[in-house]
Amino acid sequence: MRKQLPIILLAMICIVLVVALQRQRQQIGRMAQTIADLEAAPAEQSKRIQTPSVSEKQAELVQHEVNEDFQPQKKTPAPAETPAPEVQSAKESTRRIMRSMAKTIDENPTINKMVEASQRGAVGALYSDMIEYLDLNADETNYFMELLMYRQMAHVDMHMKIASGSLTEEEQSALQEKTRQANETTRLEMETFLNSPKDFEEFKFYEDTIGERMMLSQMDQMLGGAALSKEAYREVLQIMYDERETYTWSTDLHDSESTDLSPERFSEDNISRHLTDMKALGERMDRRMQEILTPEQLAAWRESGAAMQALIEGQLTQANQAFGGN
Repeated sequence: MRKQLPIILLAMICIVLVVALQRQRQQIGRMAQTIADLEAAPAEQSKRIQTPSVSEKQAELVQHEVNEDFQPQKKTPAPAETPAPEVQSAKESTRRIMRSMAKTIDENPTINKMVEASQRGAVGALYSDMIEYLDLNADETNYFMELLMYRQMAHVDMHMKIASGSLTEEEQSALQEKTRQANETTRLEMETFLNSPKDFEEFKFYEDTIGERMMLSQMDQMLGGAALSKEAYREVLQIMYDERETYTWSTDLHDSESTDLSPERFSEDNISRHLTDMKALGERMDRRMQEILTPEQLAAWRESGAAMQALIEGQLTQANQAFGGN
């Protein structure tokens, strides 16, 4: 199945999340160190900077209440004469954070649950229309989501660990194979669960058009009362899908089933060519949309398309920092 990068997008959302958590952790560490420094400072220095004193008991309480899962490491201040280290490149910084967070997620159940909860919320939002179409009850919805989350977390784990740059080639290949197996297992289990060729085909089409659906959802929000009817929505969706499937891509970045996270795939050149393809594809779609949409609808379609292009460009830039070469 070829989709407009939904799994890559969700995995990069996960990376953004863990980067934010790591920065929060560092900030908490700095705050705790500041409290400790103020407590240790001479009384006259405390008066000079006009900072209220903090008792040792209060400092310990602050340190404990922050969250015992985010214990900051105490650092010995560098001597004044030691020059500040050079700023690491974005890729090196990302990999350092990924190594730290991948280890934290593996070892810390609380953080692991937070990451999974963020992914579950995103996946639930993306598949809400499919759940409604299938008319699933509560138990069926839970099982449906468990199947999707099994696959999704396999991709998140792969993205995180490969982004850390700490895996050998053998370990990376094994992890990619594990992810491919998760894809296949999910497909087989979903086919059995739906127990209907028609529903399974609709499920596959839904997955194949998640990117387009995200765009059309934003378009409908812009249009309000002038939103597309169900029939028009399906027609627009089918046109976008047909144009994408018949387009000759110069890269495989549109294929979210691929587990290739090599530097070559996410190089600046490859990403640039993919974005050029997306622009050309958008122009082909635009010509067809002019034939069926009202001027108001066409304007909203174009605006939501530009927003989606910007979103994908931003996520691919992060993917380049995490996985890409020059």
